Amino acid sequence: MKVSISLPEELVRYVDDRVENRSRLIEGLLQAWRKQQEKQAMVEACLLLDELDGLNDEDRAWQQAAIID
Repeated sequence: MKVSISLPEELVRYVDDRVENRSRLIEGLLQAWRKQQEKQAMVEACLLLDELDGLNDEDRAWQQAAIID
């Protein structure tokens, strides 16, 4: 799929001087960004689980009773 973006001329020149394929560069950067976003979402989910795991004993007993019943 083709996408059009606007960039400052000096940035385009900088990229053109350093890479053979602009599209490949952008694709790689976006893939890395997506991976970072997914990793951040996983970290946030783990932190939420840690918070839930931090329940006090009374909450745990209530949870256990609810599961058993």
